[in-house]
Formats: sequence, structure tokens, C-alpha cells
Amino acid sequence: MLAAYHASDFAIGLATSRAHSTKSWATGLDYVTQAAAPQPPRDYWVNTTWPTEVGRTPAPKTITDKEPDDTPKPWCLPKGGSVPVQDADGGTVALPFAVAMTADQFKARVGKASVWISNFPDEYKHVVIVQGSEDTMVMRLPPKVMLQKSEDDLLNSAAYAMRPFYWALFGAAPDMPTDQAGIMELHANRIGEYTLNNCM
Repeated sequence: MLAAYHASDFAIGLATSRAHSTKSWATGLDYVTQAAAPQPPRDYWVNTTWPTEVGRTPAPKTITDKEPDDTPKPWCLPKGGSVPVQDADGGTVALPFAVAMTADQFKARVGKASVWISNFPDEYKHVVIVQGSEDTMVMRLPPKVMLQKSEDDLLNSAAYAMRPFYWALFGAAPDMPTDQAGIMELHANRIGEYTLNNCM
């Protein structure tokens, strides 16, 4: 396994559940227990250019991440908040949402959404979850040492693991480069995708 970890390095079970918990955390809606129901679990359009006539909504009703007594469902994130970040001009920009927990707390919380994680890197003692907004992009940089260790591993013939959903997406195993320049280009592109993408 590469020394620099990313999501595809972890052995993460029930990838669909993982994706549903992420969407739930981002929206406050219950994608987790509604996984077999029409998705997304809301009865309104956010993109209001779509027609809103009766019977033509994403789902028949909106299901939030709250229990009937208004308490959060067990897999919800703990309460977080806005965090000020220094900007290039000496002022601050508010990061809309951030929350931190220990690695064990994180694993326990995702477990309540039927997601199991094995081979979680021992180096990680804390997990910080952040969310941007329509006008604040969050760019997540990898740790320098892990990035450089993964370069070393790849140049010494370590396999660059690709998650199986890529195979389903493309209908075959990805065609991986074997030369140094191609391997480093793939590595750079993947890191760029992780850090710059606001995945939608």
C-alpha cells in the first residue's frame, strides 16, 4: 500500500452507504436510511428552472436527518460551526462549516451508517470535516511527507490502487501507465482532482 493515503487506499465497506452518509452530512437530508427509496430524499427542486408540478419532484416527501423528536440520527455529524481563516490581505474569510473528532469517534459514527473502515492509517489521530459554500471553495492539500512517500513508492513499483467503481464506470479495468513520466502524471492529476474538485 502507498505510504500517502487517500480514500481509495482504505478498505471501506459498503461504498454506497459511504456515499449516502457524505450526501447526508452535506445536506441535512437522510440519504442513509432512504438508500432504497427515490433519491434525493426531498420533494422540491433546488435548481428552480425545473418545473414544480405535482407528481414531478425528486421524491414524494422530504426526509431530514432528524428523528421524530428532532434529535439527530445516530450517524449525523457532531455540531460544528463557522471557522475564520486568514486571507491573503490580512483579513479573514469564514469557512462555512467545520467539525473535528478523533479517528475512533469518526469510525464509530460512520459505523452507525453501516459503513466499516479497515486499514485506517494509524498516523491519523483526528478527522476534520469541512464544507464550503456557493462562494467559498475549499482546497484540501495532502500532507507533504505522505505525498512524497507515495511518489517514492510508485517509483519503486508499488501499484496505484483504483477503486472498483471505476471499472464499473468505464466497463473495464483502467489502463494504467507503466513509465515513470506517465505514473507521475497520473499521480499529479489524481492529487489535483482530490484537492480542486468540488465533487458534484
